[in-house]
Amino acid sequence: MSYEVSAIQSEAATSGTPEASPGARQAHLSRLQVVGGGAAICGALLAIAGNALVLGATPNAPEHTVSYPLSAHDFRLGQIFFALTQALMAVGIAALVRSGVAGSARWAAVGGWLALVGFTVTVPGELALALVADAGTDSGRVSAASSVFGVGVVCADIGLILFGAAALRARVWPRDWAALPLLLGVFQLLVVTPVAFSAGFASAAAFGVIAAQDLLIALLGLCLVRSGGGAGAARPHSSTAAATQTRVR
Repeated sequence: MSYEVSAIQSEAATSGTPEASPGARQAHLSRLQVVGGGAAICGALLAIAGNALVLGATPNAPEHTVSYPLSAHDFRLGQIFFALTQALMAVGIAALVRSGVAGSARWAAVGGWLALVGFTVTVPGELALALVADAGTDSGRVSAASSVFGVGVVCADIGLILFGAAALRARVWPRDWAALPLLLGVFQLLVVTPVAFSAGFASAAAFGVIAAQDLLIALLGLCLVRSGGGAGAARPHSSTAAATQTRVR
């Protein structure tokens, strides 16, 4: 009888799927932060380089067309490139949301979800503009296409502000790191969007503020990489924060 009981217990122990240990979960989370942070850095720096090329391009289209200064063909290729950069940055935002740096508050989860959805929507938003490359900037088709990107940006900004405020409250990251999502959301909402729409996306002013925005994203990616790599500055500031940081959502 004792042999049968032991056999049953042994079979139950080997047939079940054991839960991952806290150490394994933390290792997975750290890898996610490193990969996501690296993706955000690459996407942001590629976006700056691409925008610099557009700024310096010789005009090859009428000024009031969507593709200006590029030809419609070059603009479509460019939008595919910029969609890729947005996708890379969205991967970084996904890693940020999963990192646990904003704690477990409900508004942190809502903010993270909005930020991730917003950045994801900007990918088809970039591609939608490629469909109206040769249209006039004041056409209804352009307004409909550009609204996709615009909705995504506003959604991301609101999400980053909520998430950043929660990160400052959670104190998992040092205060200057935790403030980055909030700073990025406020800067995009109150500076980048008004300047880009008033001066035009092909203007030097728009290039300057968009480049600054991309540098903030790259800096946020660097924080993720350092945090996932075990940098000393990534240590939690309290036992509650530590528990939050190791939790996989």
